[in-house]
Amino acid sequence: MMSASQGARGNALAPAISETEPGASLSAASHPVTPLSMWGGDTLVYRSIIALAVAAIPVVALANWFAHGSPWSPQIALAAVLLAVACVCYTLSRRGMQDTAAALLIGVIWSVSTIFAFATGFGMHSSVIYLYLPCMLYTVLFFGVTFATIELALTVAVLLLMYWAEEHGTIGGLSAFTERSSNLSFIVGIIVTCVGTLVAGVVYHRRVLRESARVVREAEQRRLAMERAQLAQAQVETAHAQLQALNAHLGLRARASDEEIARMRRDIDLFHDVVSKDFPASLKALREALAAPGDDTDARLQREIGRMEAVTAALEELGRHNLPPLKRTPIDVSVVAQEVVRNLRAAQDFARVRFDVDPHLQADGDRHLVAALLRHLVKRAAKACRAEPDPLVNVGSGSHEGQQVFFVSDNGPGMDAAQREKLFRPFERGRAEDHSVDIGIVSARRIVERHGGVLAVESAPERGTTFYFSLPSA
Repeated sequence: MMSASQGARGNALAPAISETEPGASLSAASHPVTPLSMWGGDTLVYRSIIALAVAAIPVVALANWFAHGSPWSPQIALAAVLLAVACVCYTLSRRGMQDTAAALLIGVIWSVSTIFAFATGFGMHSSVIYLYLPCMLYTVLFFGVTFATIELALTVAVLLLMYWAEEHGTIGGLSAFTERSSNLSFIVGIIVTCVGTLVAGVVYHRRVLRESARVVREAEQRRLAMERAQLAQAQVETAHAQLQALNAHLGLRARASDEEIARMRRDIDLFHDVVSKDFPASLKALREALAAPGDDTDARLQREIGRMEAVTAALEELGRHNLPPLKRTPIDVSVVAQEVVRNLRAAQDFARVRFDVDPHLQADGDRHLVAALLRHLVKRAAKACRAEPDPLVNVGSGSHEGQQVFFVSDNGPGMDAAQREKLFRPFERGRAEDHSVDIGIVSARRIVERHGGVLAVESAPERGTTFYFSLPSA
């Protein structure tokens, strides 16, 4: 049996196993691996000795009967003492006093054997001195090599003392054995001792194999538990990464929603301008024309009615760009621009304008909305430069402020700072003879922003105007 500190370490093993595998049924949870545990909780030793003592008593009695005519002998007393001690040790071990039981068994066997050898006078010629062998075996198994070495030293000292006593006549030795015992009882004692030692060795070997298998099984269970824990940790990390990706996606959606809300508020401001400024002004002009009729009354009425219709149509155009969802597809911007140019050339107002479209302009976006965007920008550029001697509109791509963009430029009169500020306030009244309302730039900006891009303008008097816009990929 092992020391108290080793036992404490063994007892600490059980909770560790339980924590590693909560659902597993481990036999070691209540009984750690110790030398005594390999004997079946150390009660197997005592049961073996009890069985051997019970068998030895009648065998020795018969041997004495045949040798001396009487069954009684000191050997029977020795076997009875060993039987009683084994029963006591078995009881102590069942009550949890394994250390005490093991020490008592070894001490009694060794002491009784020594006392028997001296008391009978047989000395080294007594068969009971062979009980020193199982004592040595039990000591090694239960208490380790250190205590077994001490016991070996005591045993050698006692054997030397027996030799000295026989040499000086203190005990009879061989002569006493020949006088009071027989070779039959001697060989029976040796056989019983050898059989007992062999049984102990065989049982210990089987227990070692069984406990080794149990330890290997528990190690495998702990390994499987560790693998399951690692798998669970990997699943948790994967779920955490998915949650982070979901949070990032929700953040992007939230930012896009905020931007959309900001654009809607800006559009509402534009509608409010129409309701609060342009329509009242048109109604006032109508009332003035009706109150003071003249030669130009019909023209004034037609102009204001046409302006109101243009404002209404412009608002409908702006609203349509907010309704349908984007259908992003690869677009050949050059082809779309050429279609817009063909439609404008059909109008008499733009017959003189020269259009220059760069080839192989590619983008991702909603083709219908991109066509509307180019229509607004190209038409405005054509209007701006059509009075020039050589009107020119360019559609192409390039770099603007470090970003790859498309552009629509004209060689018209350009705009000053005040005109650029009013550019995205389309309901400002222009010349009296102009019935139209330029909603195109507002619609163009709305389309670009829906695609996630930005619309910018560069213009100066006598230097023309250039609109830049980006169409980021989805």
